[in-house]
Amino acid sequence: MRTRILTGAVLALLLTSADGAHAERWVVVNGVRLSIPQIQYLEGLRCGPIPNGSYWLDTSSGIWGFAGDPRPQGHIQDNCSNPGRRPSLSERGMLLSPRDFID
Repeated sequence: MRTRILTGAVLALLLTSADGAHAERWVVVNGVRLSIPQIQYLEGLRCGPIPNGSYWLDTSSGIWGFAGDPRPQGHIQDNCSNPGRRPSLSERGMLLSPRDFID
């Protein structure tokens, strides 16, 4: 009985820490940390996920790069213009998270 309680407590602790880590986003654009809705808006413009990190974005042209590096890395909509590109699992809603296994 004691082992079951301990196992349940450890499992609950692991699941709560996984949810917290899963939800944490750290995207900084032009020196401003973005909120989740702002990140989702940019991901919609980009046609794909934006990794955590610091970036600069020229809002008038759509050109972006990494913070501290003046060299452009691309255009915000580069992912949208590739007709042969297959959408990722997350874009197709097929990527599973730990909470998908909990009833």
